[in-house]
Amino acid sequence: MAVKVNYKMVQLAREARGFSQVELSEKAEIPQGNLSRMENGSVGITPQILRRIATELDYPKEFFYRNDTIYPSNTHYRKRVVLAQKILLRTEALMNIYRFNVQDMLQSLEISVNLPIIENEYGSPSRVANYLRSFWKVPSGPINNLSEIIESNGIIVIDFDFGTDKIEGRSIVTETGHPILFINKNSSGDRQRLTLAHELGHLIMHLKTLPTLRDEEQEAWDFAHEFLAPFEEVKRQLRGKVNLSVLADLKRVWKVSMAGFLKRLQDNGAVSYNAARYLWSQFSARGYRKGEPIFIEQERPTLLKRMINLFQTDLEYSKIELQNLFTINEKDLKGSYMSVGVSKLKVV
Repeated sequence: MAVKVNYKMVQLAREARGFSQVELSEKAEIPQGNLSRMENGSVGITPQILRRIATELDYPKEFFYRNDTIYPSNTHYRKRVVLAQKILLRTEALMNIYRFNVQDMLQSLEISVNLPIIENEYGSPSRVANYLRSFWKVPSGPINNLSEIIESNGIIVIDFDFGTDKIEGRSIVTETGHPILFINKNSSGDRQRLTLAHELGHLIMHLKTLPTLRDEEQEAWDFAHEFLAPFEEVKRQLRGKVNLSVLADLKRVWKVSMAGFLKRLQDNGAVSYNAARYLWSQFSARGYRKGEPIFIEQERPTLLKRMINLFQTDLEYSKIELQNLFTINEKDLKGSYMSVGVSKLKVV
């Protein structure tokens, strides 16, 4: 008798491991036509077949009984990124598995999301950015640790290996409304911060409404720059002619790239066209387009780690019990979830 597994989890697990349907059919010794029918639900999966699939994909059999809904990430604003289909499918699959497990933990944890969803009433992205700084009570001046501020408002940030430098970040939302931001773990510190702010901009401005006549990508970048470095505050720091030294000082203080500041100053008329053209030529001559001076350290998100730690301490979950809760193997648990630290979260 066929086992009533969730056939959608077979495809999800396969994509999470980066296997094509052909590759899995060969490894598990299942004709591809049969595997295709299993993945679309038209053919049942016997216990023997499930055992082979689970073995080759290295997921516990219990994983394939999950009934979680599989969501696409909020990627409607990534149309201009061209990537191999296998990388995109792997990314989407792993993000969904993270979402499943975060949802499992949130049933026992008290984490409130403090994020207003803006539609049109606050106008430009810059105004929205300044509104959110006020709403979150962010002090004037540079933001020292953006990840800490975001996570203190109930948004989970995850360092993620996308397997490519063409994806800087993605976001997905749990069924309980908790956003999860995935940031490329291999990006520079300043790039990660800008990407975090960019994803935050999409959440606050585009989560419920997708503007058809506006450039939502540019809106998110405008939001990100203003949130990290309010232009009026930056402008007050400018003294005399803007040169590479001034741009480096701005980067050191605000932890935003020199190139980002130059473009912004140019767009806002603080640097003339000719001056900007000269500075851009200096960027190229000095190799700054490939790597700028002034090292900005990566931030380390902690909320997911603290959630795991609470399960181990307050709820006294063993590693085996966490593996069973998440329906993953020991290697995946250690590589993606395990940590130590002191939790300040509350058990429901």
